[in-house]
Amino acid sequence: MTSREPVAAREDWLAQSASAVVGTPLPGARELVSSSWWRARRTGLDPDRVAPPVVADPGDLRTRREVHPLAAVLPTARRLLLAEPLGVPVLMAVSDADGTLLWVEGDTGLRRAAERMAFTEGARWSEDVAGTNAPGTALALGRPVRVRQGEHYATAVSGWSCSAAPVRDPSTGGVLGVLDLTGGDDLGRQRALELVRAAVGAVEAELRVLTLRRCLAPGVAAPVPVAPRLSVLGPVPTLAAGGTVRPLSTRHSEVLLLLALAPPCGLSAAQLAAQLDERDLAPVSVRAEVHRLRAVLRDRTRGGLDLSPAPYRLLGELGCDALDVRAALRAGRVREAVAGWSGELLPGSDAPGVRDLREELLLELRTAVLEGDDDRALLEFSRTGAGRHDVVVARDLVARLAPGDPGRAEAVARLERLRA
Repeated sequence: MTSREPVAAREDWLAQSASAVVGTPLPGARELVSSSWWRARRTGLDPDRVAPPVVADPGDLRTRREVHPLAAVLPTARRLLLAEPLGVPVLMAVSDADGTLLWVEGDTGLRRAAERMAFTEGARWSEDVAGTNAPGTALALGRPVRVRQGEHYATAVSGWSCSAAPVRDPSTGGVLGVLDLTGGDDLGRQRALELVRAAVGAVEAELRVLTLRRCLAPGVAAPVPVAPRLSVLGPVPTLAAGGTVRPLSTRHSEVLLLLALAPPCGLSAAQLAAQLDERDLAPVSVRAEVHRLRAVLRDRTRGGLDLSPAPYRLLGELGCDALDVRAALRAGRVREAVAGWSGELLPGSDAPGVRDLREELLLELRTAVLEGDDDRALLEFSRTGAGRHDVVVARDLVARLAPGDPGRAEAVARLERLRA
């Protein structure tokens, strides 16, 4: 499909695709583009309403960047891709293996325009939520991809072109993320794709050198493997493993959390079903979910975490933000617990076992700050989603903080608002 004739071809294909045999070629399009459009169509994406979700808030984005292996080679990528080697304005985007954009840098005007279609740091551009696009389709296919203007599935992106290629871990071969160049029509041409390929080769070589240096440096101990970490406090649950943080489904997050809380003997399928759903969830459904979760863990943790056959137990170490908060509370480290409280525990979950922990943990945290003597911890709690609308918290702050303390003025204003 040429960039001059996308509209008619797009409308004809969309009109016919509802009744056409799945896989019918998109008229005039490359096979890569046609196949990608069909994948997008099967997910139910409306090309006029594609809205890539922003899955990482500023705090989460900062954490993802800090732990991501590509952070170490970002200067090389910038040097090779942002010096306008093609003679045109460009944007460089770097995503993680899930398609979440960790860095979007380059021409200021292009950045402002890209933000209007959610091509921005923290947004997820995997093919399943954004349709055909170079970063997402490169991840879906595991190879370099260029997409020109009307080849994009989303109508809002049809004026842009992009070229992207996956970056692989030199040690394991696993995909770490994607390097992408986005901009005008020149960025969808073969020479742009070749430049991206060369940049990927350079950063992969640098990653290999960094690994060798760590291994050969005298007196430097081998890095201690970091246990996978489940984050369930806040709106989007994630699993961090191997330097990559990716969203995890609510159901899989529930299962991991409940097994982290389980006794050493583990949980049977029936016991896990009762904690997941109070409406008599069939054990066979639990077994199927556990089977899918095991496949996710194998892919993301490379054997670092697995589940035993029933009775289900965690095989390997798993960190968890909610359990860290609980441990800090029970050790009397109230300020540490407040600092770790980044939001309600799995707010989208109705699982009885999760609901019980959610209520208990919030009650434990609230009681600790109200009955303790750490005024700073109480002030920080008042700034969280849980404490912001709590009249008792605001009232106690006003009583406990000395006149002239900036925190007291804040508490007075909040108390007056709540009483109003």
